[in-house]
Amino acid sequence: MYPVEKFTNLPKHQALIDKAVEVLKEDPRVKGIYISGSKKADEFSDIDCGILCTKEDFDSLKKNRLVTAKKIGAIKAESMSGFPSVYVVFYEQDEIKFDFSWEILPKEIRPDYAYVTNLYDPEGHIAAMIEKAWKLDWDINEAELGHYIKHFHIGISYTVLKLARGELWDAYDCVDYYRKYLVKFEDMLAQRKPENYRRLEQKLNEKQIKLLEKAIPKDLSKIELFRAMDIIFEYFDTFLKERIRILNLYPDKDAKNMLEYYHRKKKEILDLI
Repeated sequence: MYPVEKFTNLPKHQALIDKAVEVLKEDPRVKGIYISGSKKADEFSDIDCGILCTKEDFDSLKKNRLVTAKKIGAIKAESMSGFPSVYVVFYEQDEIKFDFSWEILPKEIRPDYAYVTNLYDPEGHIAAMIEKAWKLDWDINEAELGHYIKHFHIGISYTVLKLARGELWDAYDCVDYYRKYLVKFEDMLAQRKPENYRRLEQKLNEKQIKLLEKAIPKDLSKIELFRAMDIIFEYFDTFLKERIRILNLYPDKDAKNMLEYYHRKKKEILDLI
């Protein structure tokens, strides 16, 4: 067996991994196999399998992907992702999603590679990758964070304009974009890889989740969209503002001006209803 800790209580996932390693390691073009992805898993989790190869073998491995996949399990559907190196296959049994990622050596190192599971590494490529990853760190990119915070406040005027014009579908998109901003800020402050809403329940506490849930509009109306925006600003003030201010990245004057503008225009617009 080739045990992966997060799949300990998921025997069907583990069996699929075992079968994949047995098939893949017989191919001399395969220089290493590892499992990455989230640290926790459930029955709905997919399997992210990284397969190392040389540049010379990359095209042939991708070309033979269905032949390889059929040796591992019955395919229900298959597609290429937006990244040319990734092949995605859905298996018939229990619809477990298995991602084959053919990756050319030398592999670019990221901090999260410190947490991969090394399954097959005859030439020591994955061991070296993990060792280097332990030495890396995700520092908060203050310039990038400051840029997003600035646009978080600048975008208020755009959202209000959409509401004033009655362009409610566009305004709905703005509200959704603002919720994603909150998650982006949480990820950046926690030095996590940005993932939008992926596994949000494992990243935020119950109070944060409940407040984000309230920021989902219940219908497509000016009143409801403004209510959702109010909750978004409440979340920012409650969970993010002070952490951002400590970094000297909170734009006090600009934020004050934009929020005053928001509340003034909100009153004008809703008074007309």
